[in-house]
Amino acid sequence: MNAGNGSVPTLPSPPPMCIPVDFSTRPSPSPCAASPLDAPYARLLRAVALGMLCLFGAACKTVPAPESSSEQFDTFTTTPDWSVASLGPGDRISVTVQGHPELSTPEGGAHLDEKGSLVLPSVGSIDLLGVSLNLAREHMQAAYGKFMHSPDVIVDIVSRASNQYFVLGQISEPGPRVLDRPTTAFEAVSNGSFFMNGADRKHVFIVRPHGDEIEVHRFNAAIPDPSGLVQIRPGDIVFVRRRGAQRFQEEFLPLLAPFQIFVPAAALAGAL
Repeated sequence: MNAGNGSVPTLPSPPPMCIPVDFSTRPSPSPCAASPLDAPYARLLRAVALGMLCLFGAACKTVPAPESSSEQFDTFTTTPDWSVASLGPGDRISVTVQGHPELSTPEGGAHLDEKGSLVLPSVGSIDLLGVSLNLAREHMQAAYGKFMHSPDVIVDIVSRASNQYFVLGQISEPGPRVLDRPTTAFEAVSNGSFFMNGADRKHVFIVRPHGDEIEVHRFNAAIPDPSGLVQIRPGDIVFVRRRGAQRFQEEFLPLLAPFQIFVPAAALAGAL
């Protein structure tokens, strides 16, 4: 009614509340009961949610790790090997014969040739391939001792070109590292480097070339475990890939060119 007549206005009735429906006793549909269209709609929502979950899982799943190209290799070991400290081609060493500068190497040392030999004044070529620094000194003392009495010879390493390994990928200062002592995978990846943002620390790879084949070892650099105690050998490539990277060889192979490292692409054909 109109409030102007002095009558009390009539308020609109509240909407009916939904009352639970007992379908066993009331066959007619309730206004609040589920619509026949609700079931297909719910199934559609579940299908969309499941599809999104699958897409998300595919994007986040770990890409399969590369594997060794042949089963004949099993050279990764945790046993320390001091032979990695031996001399080899390209190493530069200095030789000083006390009291006889004319018999010593020039200032800055001299390189071992491609066969691992060093040419010294008066004594000629001495084979030093694969020998330790101490044994190299003994060889030189014996050579000079043929025409000198008790020569005092000092041998030092100026720089190394042999017995190197490489750390590449998502790591600071990628490149060659000197292998002058037994070194574990953990030590190799942390030797003068730190991980870049986005590095996959849980899946770090060692690629060990064997001619036209490769041997692969994976270790966890985030949490120390026995997999990181394997010993690095000369020529090994420690590779830190990006999280979420898809194709192993497409990320790995371009990193080798600046360091003139050759790994046959065929050996990586099965590496995802």
